[in-house]
Amino acid sequence: MSCVHLQEKAGRLAAILLECKQLAIAFSGGIDSGLLLKCALDVLGAGNVLVLFAQSELLKNDEIERAKIWPAANGYPRGVELETVSVQPLAWKEFVTNDADRCYFCKLRLYTLFRERMAKRGFSLLVDGTNIDDLKSGRPGLRAIHELGVRMPLVEAGLDKGEVRRYSRQLGLVDWNRPSTSCLATRIPTGLQITGKRLDQIRHWEHGMEQFGFIGCRVRLDGPDEATVCVQLAEADFGQLGDPGIRLSLLRFFQNSGIRRVLFDLEGR
Repeated sequence: MSCVHLQEKAGRLAAILLECKQLAIAFSGGIDSGLLLKCALDVLGAGNVLVLFAQSELLKNDEIERAKIWPAANGYPRGVELETVSVQPLAWKEFVTNDADRCYFCKLRLYTLFRERMAKRGFSLLVDGTNIDDLKSGRPGLRAIHELGVRMPLVEAGLDKGEVRRYSRQLGLVDWNRPSTSCLATRIPTGLQITGKRLDQIRHWEHGMEQFGFIGCRVRLDGPDEATVCVQLAEADFGQLGDPGIRLSLLRFFQNSGIRRVLFDLEGR
């Protein structure tokens, strides 16, 4: 994608946001919703943008912190109001059951809560940071987005993941090159109940991997066998596994948590 085409899409995004006049953003703290927030603030001004962030046990502490400091870190020390909505997904039976529609039920609950919070503030339009590549991944949450009438300006502008990163870099966003994130429940296979204990284990494992220098990795439970995990590394980090000392240290780290077998996904992230 040439710079000219990217700028055309950026202009299209600005026009879409200007047409909205006033909006609330479902903000995750990730690169997609971060770009959308930056553009909305620049086009509409802080007074016409309500930022809604869902805080729950599905996120790591550093992800929560990055989301909360996003305005100041990206040049908006004052004026941007980020409203935190505390949610307890482990109390949602249809979520913890963890069937194939888990993401649909979660998104439906979450965005319904956002709509209630918006209404109290006089906002009627909710947007989120879905991009066109997300439409190709079969995400059940997209069904909830459509049912609730949530707009997807990045999709409307035709921006894919790579373009979102390039445009974010052009705009000087601090996390433009940070690995993508997803909620911790995505590491638990469908059909295996989502529990606080399992989420804590995954949080601990991924934090440990980061301490070894594997930033942005994901550690997934391998089906019902909870003594086996599958690790997804960033492609650039596979070379580190050539060091026998690192491999042995990783194995000991997982064994200390009761894991007997550690698999690595060769496709990576």
